[in-house]
Amino acid sequence: MRIERILARLETGLGATQLSSQVQKVTLTLSQRTRASGARHFWREHLRRLQYANPALPIQVNYPREPCLPKLEIKFADAAVDSFSISGMRSDDICKQFLDRANRQM
Repeated sequence: MRIERILARLETGLGATQLSSQVQKVTLTLSQRTRASGARHFWREHLRRLQYANPALPIQVNYPREPCLPKLEIKFADAAVDSFSISGMRSDDICKQFLDRANRQM
């Protein structure tokens, strides 16, 4: 029963979206010493769903000790990189903006 609930949470929700094959890599940079609760929640909830829906997509999380603004980078097949700050954003808004930017390159 518990595994069914875990799978149901991974397969549904905002981040459970199959991305275009044009998206080659996703990088989340998040400092250990900042209070970016939206970015941390995005990491724990939405990024796990994205990874489950896109198992071949490399997702890297940089977690440096020195303070820096949280940001999200999307690398596309044509070598274009879309990087944007997620400082002060809620996790749902981060996920929506990520999906909009990832699907824009299709």
